[in-house]
Amino acid sequence: MKAAIVKTLGQPPVFGSVEEPQAQAGEVLIEVTLAGIKQLDRAMVAGTHYSSPRTLPIVPGTDGVGYAPDGQRVYFASFRQPHGALAERTVASWTVPVPEGVDDATAAALINPAFAAWLPLHWRAEVQPGETVLIIGATGTSGKLAVAAARQAGAGRIVAAGRRQSVLDALGVDGTVDLGLEGAELVQAFADAAGPAGYNVIIDYIWGAATEALLATLNNHDLSSYAGGRGIRLVNVGSMAGPDIRLPAAVLRSNQLQIMGSGTGNFPPVAEMQRYANEILALAAAGKIAVETQEHGLTEIAAVWDLNKKSDVRSVIRISR
Repeated sequence: MKAAIVKTLGQPPVFGSVEEPQAQAGEVLIEVTLAGIKQLDRAMVAGTHYSSPRTLPIVPGTDGVGYAPDGQRVYFASFRQPHGALAERTVASWTVPVPEGVDDATAAALINPAFAAWLPLHWRAEVQPGETVLIIGATGTSGKLAVAAARQAGAGRIVAAGRRQSVLDALGVDGTVDLGLEGAELVQAFADAAGPAGYNVIIDYIWGAATEALLATLNNHDLSSYAGGRGIRLVNVGSMAGPDIRLPAAVLRSNQLQIMGSGTGNFPPVAEMQRYANEILALAAAGKIAVETQEHGLTEIAAVWDLNKKSDVRSVIRISR
């Protein structure tokens, strides 16, 4: 069976042959049509992600589009190493049908970055209609989808923070923050954009100095009690700007702040994952969300692995027609 193969962490996968996978209880054997190359996949193969494999070789890739044994076209998630999505056949942990009107490339490329928007907003922060949502790192694919997800959830005010002002302006949000600012100017920009009610939900894709500046705006300077309600929920999704932050203890004591993460270690139960995937695909079928893709052949895997690493374009690998 032809597949992409990871033989050494830190090196791109190579094209080759592996043994056929065998489905275990609860799994579905999938004939793979297309699989995307995601930042998660790259980090796992680089050996820098907490889920990077300890035993090699493996087939990389955690999701894609293909056909179930009954002939249904499905989006699938594949989590059991060494059987990843970038192979002619794989075993799926769960699937959902792909609706008409959604092409294979869109289905293969969209769900992962959309999960990075839907899960922190809905599963972790439990965003409520009317709340103010801040998205730090809103100019990336997941950040832009988070704007769409917040709007779909009925957010009362959406603030987008990023470095590409032209992209921020095109999002149609209620306020923007230029992350090119530094120090006191950035702190003031976060404060000004919050609006009179302040932030309720913060989705953070970058961490680092920007998050520290945001936290400085949350430090209350009086003796009023802010107990009650749902408080402020800060959900970290990525750390592109740095792995660490300085967190003053007073920030935690002076307001009702919760800091949490959203990642593979706290995914919801399968039924919830399927519900979110169906919602995302339905929005794509209705033309309300989209993603730009670039298709390549499986034999090109080593050459194209990092091709769109810093681009809004999502690379997808054609496995079969």
